[in-house]
Amino acid sequence: MPKTLLTGASGRLGSYLRERFAATGRPVLATDLVAPDDGGEVVLADLADRAAVEALMQSDIEAVVHFGGMANEAPWQAILDANIAGTYNVFEAARQAGVKRVIYASSYHVLGMHKVSDAPLDRHAEVRPDSLYAVSKLFGENLSRLYHDKFGIQCLNVRICAANNPGSQRDLKLWCDREDLARLVFAGLDARELGYRTVFAISDNVGAWYVNEASETLGWKAEHSSGELP
Repeated sequence: MPKTLLTGASGRLGSYLRERFAATGRPVLATDLVAPDDGGEVVLADLADRAAVEALMQSDIEAVVHFGGMANEAPWQAILDANIAGTYNVFEAARQAGVKRVIYASSYHVLGMHKVSDAPLDRHAEVRPDSLYAVSKLFGENLSRLYHDKFGIQCLNVRICAANNPGSQRDLKLWCDREDLARLVFAGLDARELGYRTVFAISDNVGAWYVNEASETLGWKAEHSSGELP
């Protein structure tokens, strides 16, 4: 049966998505560099290893949800191996295997050097990465553009905002409920025509720093708000 390849499936967000795949009965092949703390079924593979990624793609994969890699700032070599080489390997192996859809986990950090006074920002804002991590996420977004335009792979770049419970007034503007994120990922998987698009994964927060165009969100709308939190 065709399935979705979920990378980064042992991470904080990847583990949540793995649970949501299981709860909704969606066939999934979960993979990560390390085993999950919850003992879930995850195939161990290093995304920087081209052969390992190509082997994963031979498992009747119809789409990829790419959440693997470094999730924060790190030394250059770690970023290079995990987020740049690893992301290239995912896209290239998907192309070779005939996979036609990739949901790519990007980050709001690609706009992180804008002033607070510039908010709210949308996908047309000039990219201003705030770290090597953010630069690597822009690499992935540009790679997805190339693979869409040149090879016809449909791509959704999900610019994930703060997915932890807010700890400051700043966080209240950036918060993304994990269920809102999961619903956006599934909207990308289920869309008849995904094309190429970039959407901020952000909840319906008062004074949110990032906003989406309704025409680009595939019918997805955040159902939660940081105002609901205690």
